[in-house]
Amino acid sequence: MYNDGFWYTYDDIPAGGTSKVLPAPDKNFIMSSPGFKGSGECARLTGVVTADFEFGFIGMGYYLSPMDLRTPFDLSAENGISFWQKGDGKSYRVKVVSTHEEFISQDSDNQFGFNFKTTPDWQKVEVPFKNFSQQPGWGSKVILNKALYKIKEIQFMTLGQPLASVELWIDGLKIV
Repeated sequence: MYNDGFWYTYDDIPAGGTSKVLPAPDKNFIMSSPGFKGSGECARLTGVVTADFEFGFIGMGYYLSPMDLRTPFDLSAENGISFWQKGDGKSYRVKVVSTHEEFISQDSDNQFGFNFKTTPDWQKVEVPFKNFSQQPGWGSKVILNKALYKIKEIQFMTLGQPLASVELWIDGLKIV
């Protein structure tokens, strides 16, 4: 159901920052090898996060539907997500991006997420949606189940700035 989507990257340059992410946001996303089973391909981002924008960031995401549709899905009856990760030992945030109308600032609003720390070797992360939360102190306040009713993508983003180097690998992303 969600396998027809696509990966992409993003950075803080549209907000006035100077952070850099690879693959570049204006290019086709290129998968990396090997995946968590030692073969196949997975999503990987590298880059640098600066403090030129107060909340500097880079990230990557997965749209749940094809590029020509970008249709949101009702995930309110689903349990959560799982994925395999490895990386640089830094903390990241996985977010579900909702198109619910109560998110006044839409994609850049305070979407529901969960923070995790990467490990040097592949490790599975399973997160029930009930463990997702909004960050304190900013953005629209939305009830989780309302947000889950209209999910269009899953994002992985950096936490903190500046970061002289970033490396995050994600494989086996699933709605469970």
